[in-house]
Amino acid sequence: MFPTHNTDTTPRGVSHQDRIRSKILIVDDLPSNLRLLSTALTQAGYDVRNATSGTRAMMMMSSERPDLILLDIQLPDLDGFAVCRQLNVNEATADIPIIFMSALAQAQDKLKAFSVGGADYITKPFQIAEVLVRIAHQLELGNLRQTLKAQNQKLRIILQQYELAETQIHQINQELEQRVLTRTNELHNANRTLQQESRERQQAQAKLLRMAMYDSLTGLPNRTLLIEQLEETLPTNQSLQANQSAPQEQWSALLMLDCDRFRTINDTLGHLQGDRLLMEIADRILATVPAHSVAARLTDDKFAILLPMGTEHNAITSLVQQLQQTIAVPIVLGDHEITISAYVGVVLVDAHYCHAEHVLRDGSLALIKAKQKPAGWRVFNPEMHRRALHRLTLESQLRQALRQQQLQVFYQPIVALTSMSTAAPIVGYEALVRWQPEGTSDFLSPADFIPLAEESDLISQLGNWVFRTVCEQLSQWHQTCPLQQFPFVSVNFSVRHLQGEKFLQQIESVLQQTQVQPAWLKFEITENLFIGDTQPIFETLAQLRRWGIQISIDDFGTGYSSLSYLKQLPVDTLKIDRAFIKDMKSDCDNLNIVKAIVQLAQVLNLDVVAEGIETAWQAQQLINLGCSHGQGYLFSQPLDSIAAWNLLGGIPDGISAKP
Repeated sequence: MFPTHNTDTTPRGVSHQDRIRSKILIVDDLPSNLRLLSTALTQAGYDVRNATSGTRAMMMMSSERPDLILLDIQLPDLDGFAVCRQLNVNEATADIPIIFMSALAQAQDKLKAFSVGGADYITKPFQIAEVLVRIAHQLELGNLRQTLKAQNQKLRIILQQYELAETQIHQINQELEQRVLTRTNELHNANRTLQQESRERQQAQAKLLRMAMYDSLTGLPNRTLLIEQLEETLPTNQSLQANQSAPQEQWSALLMLDCDRFRTINDTLGHLQGDRLLMEIADRILATVPAHSVAARLTDDKFAILLPMGTEHNAITSLVQQLQQTIAVPIVLGDHEITISAYVGVVLVDAHYCHAEHVLRDGSLALIKAKQKPAGWRVFNPEMHRRALHRLTLESQLRQALRQQQLQVFYQPIVALTSMSTAAPIVGYEALVRWQPEGTSDFLSPADFIPLAEESDLISQLGNWVFRTVCEQLSQWHQTCPLQQFPFVSVNFSVRHLQGEKFLQQIESVLQQTQVQPAWLKFEITENLFIGDTQPIFETLAQLRRWGIQISIDDFGTGYSSLSYLKQLPVDTLKIDRAFIKDMKSDCDNLNIVKAIVQLAQVLNLDVVAEGIETAWQAQQLINLGCSHGQGYLFSQPLDSIAAWNLLGGIPDGISAKP
């Protein structure tokens, strides 16, 4: 639709000479609009240029600057809003008046046009007379702005000249006065400068000291200042050692406090709310601890309280409980009400301490133990440090043992439970890792180093090593007697290992390298797999079964399994934990639990293996209950690879239970 226009193209208020000097750029993608506007403006005496796109308009303005722009909004590349923004951020084109011309008549479109820097807005279809009047108005405003700008420039020059003259006169007067007061002012200024420098130096030192000694968020003393306070306390404690009659209550105490779920809250609600939470905890600690105590912030959510000397033990217990109750009061953070718990480790700073760092170390150890106690607090005792040091040493030795191949894999037979009068045929082995630390004569109990490996990053390395060793052993056995039917071997894997991104890739790689068939293997997983996000683990186990590897749930009955999970889980075997087998004879509840697990396995069409069978009575009871398989010292202890191979020679006859 062509815009309507009047034949009178002479705008009022702008002379013909002014129009000749005015350059107008029309930006519109419709040729009809360009022709109509260009003709009308040319007839009105303007110097007109046309552009059919935003990009073309920007290129033309780089070579010749227009006095005014008629700008369409809907353009094929850069829209009118984007062109206007670019012109306004450029100092050379920021003052060019821009009149938007568009069929968009909504109020928000006009508001947007003015917000990006438009000077006027004409709605299509338009009247030529209106366009000319608005152009004339904007050009007149532009001329007025230029005139005002020039006048302001002249005025600034005059003012600068006046200020310069005034400054020169003032300088002459100052120089005359300065000749009289030079010596006096020099001494005065020098003294004032020295005083100022001294004040600034003191302020800077105080600021640096504050930054070095106090936490910037809570305002509490930091670790550095706490250590200084502890170092001042230790000599006093040591001086009491000489006085044998001095009661223990005269010693001081350090409380190490940590809040649960802080990281979760911080990550969920954001660091700002996390900071507010820490400040509220700090305020509550200060409001609770006795006078002359030193409350400090050590790390994110870890605080320490150094109690004054002479605090009685009963008062410490009461204070710990009061701190826990105070911090447990709900805290409102925005729209959320947060409840957290505090764990507290207590160190009695007695005379044997010589270094503040040792006090903090023991406080941290007590705090770790506190998180394992229902009460949530624990007093340090030297055994904690000895055990921690032993675990650290053991972890280092285990890493070295893995690097230097010092571990061994033993194999305990899994047998089919038959009549006690006949030999029990071997159906499989369970691979068990054994470690004899260098320089010792005995094997270390797996209960001592397996949990340590699970807490660190060693469990995956250990699991990979055991799996590869088992596969290499299976490959060797099958190559030695390719026609013999060998039993399967069960390999234990931790849930943490299964959650590794490359777990399946590593398993497949070892199987290919050793040429071991998946059917020769069974993977044992503990019930911990039911904690947390189980779907990825289920998918991993399902893939293993598709390859042909059987799956067992180890230590069944001691974990967190549910019947719904058990029904969905891709599993072949349940292994009854040895704790239930051990006390079957003396504890009817255990016997009933074993019976229930066997019946559950039968209903779900699963194999069931009883672990830890040590007596003929246990074996017979399991046979009576319908348990199909078992393992334990009644049949055989774990064997090294040579003994396990020798035992395989009697597979057809099985192994007899020990009397």
